[in-house]
Amino acid sequence: MVDDDADILETTVYAMRKRGFDVYGASSGPAAVEICQQHPGEIDALVADLSLPGESTRFAQTIAGSFPNIKIVYATGIPRHIALSTGLVPADAPYLQKPVDADLLANVLRGQVAST
Repeated sequence: MVDDDADILETTVYAMRKRGFDVYGASSGPAAVEICQQHPGEIDALVADLSLPGESTRFAQTIAGSFPNIKIVYATGIPRHIALSTGLVPADAPYLQKPVDADLLANVLRGQVAST
């Protein structure tokens, strides 16, 4: 789970743990990449905010390239049409608009993990 807003990160990590997920939280893209490197083969999905200061989606692209089995779900305040038109995300990427309902996020993650 990657989000630069500490409250959102803490709340979402807690909510996903309550729904049965093992979750690592990262407040930046580089921290997320480091967690993936420290836990190869253990991470099934990445929930990525698109509006991290100064980072855009580089960290998600790095993780996708280095760990192709990790599914990426985008959860962000940026409207989907803008993210698509500017090339921030692939057209087929799971995309949730903030604020994200915890049950919806859990269902999307279960679907992504099941398709692995």
